[in-house]
Amino acid sequence: MNLLQSLRGCGQSVWLDGFERTWVSSGQLQQAIEEDGLSGARSNFEALNLAIQGHAYDRDFSTLAQQGMSQSARADYEYLLVRDMQLAADRLKQVHTHTQGRDGYVQVDLPPDTLFEAETAIAAAQKIWRAVGWNNLLLRIPATRLMLPVIEQLLREGMNVNATLVFSLNVYNQVFDSYLRGLEKQIQRGKSVSNSVCFASFAIAQWDVAINPLIAHPETSFGMMQSRLLYEHYQSERQRSLPKGAKPLRLVWDCTDIPPECAWQYFQIATPETVMMLKPSTLLKYRKVSLLPTRLIDDESNEQILTSETEILSDKRVDQLVNEEMARSLNAFQQLLDTLEHKRRR
Repeated sequence: MNLLQSLRGCGQSVWLDGFERTWVSSGQLQQAIEEDGLSGARSNFEALNLAIQGHAYDRDFSTLAQQGMSQSARADYEYLLVRDMQLAADRLKQVHTHTQGRDGYVQVDLPPDTLFEAETAIAAAQKIWRAVGWNNLLLRIPATRLMLPVIEQLLREGMNVNATLVFSLNVYNQVFDSYLRGLEKQIQRGKSVSNSVCFASFAIAQWDVAINPLIAHPETSFGMMQSRLLYEHYQSERQRSLPKGAKPLRLVWDCTDIPPECAWQYFQIATPETVMMLKPSTLLKYRKVSLLPTRLIDDESNEQILTSETEILSDKRVDQLVNEEMARSLNAFQQLLDTLEHKRRR
């Protein structure tokens, strides 16, 4: 039994962040699903960019050129993305069915330049949802003030959402309320809510980078303490006001910015009913590791360190963290489009 299987045994779902075509064509994705219990995957701009710079998509580019379908870098991106989503969704469909929609999702970010207006974001989400055509697609939408109504609207329309950039309990509650209103609107229209899902992603490493230098115990992970508080809140509130048959709003521990050699310290947040997002290098590094780490932080130390001063610091940092992540996503997407344009001109 390797580490991923051990996590699964604890009730922890593990999703891959950063798959691209070679993960599907080589059989790696299928192997990870069948042997390691991998139960979800995400396409991101950086991984796709690197794969395109290589030869993973050369056949697709030949097809686009021969059929005269290559009209712009953005159009090529949409073609490649939809194909990747469909292939991965097909591989994960069995997991989705077996878990009754609890897992088995392939998730994708909207183009970050569509996230500055609600109408543009909704249109982009509807376009990719229709194009992919699989019900185990999961749309990643940042839980910003501007995008919270978008999250609600997409849930109203029966789309699956992963609300990202959830850096505080307050934002988590706002996402929960958006989920609840979306479900209520579906019920008013006579729709079943049993197949609707919503997740909330908490990026642990970003909090550690932002807050740990400011607290008296930098050896303690502030991000992990925050995740513990979120999980306690989730356990006590997960069924609050949810309609009958609706799935709880699940938490996603985003560990993708953590170097593989440091990731073991974060595996202690393995908690039933939540998702842990890991990048490919971390998955591969721990495939032969069988032991879960000893819990490093106890409840008493959390209470001593998580003071009101730290909470104020965290509130002040939320907007900055969101802006930094949005800027990083925009930059990564533009680099991807530049790579695609270079491919088109060759």
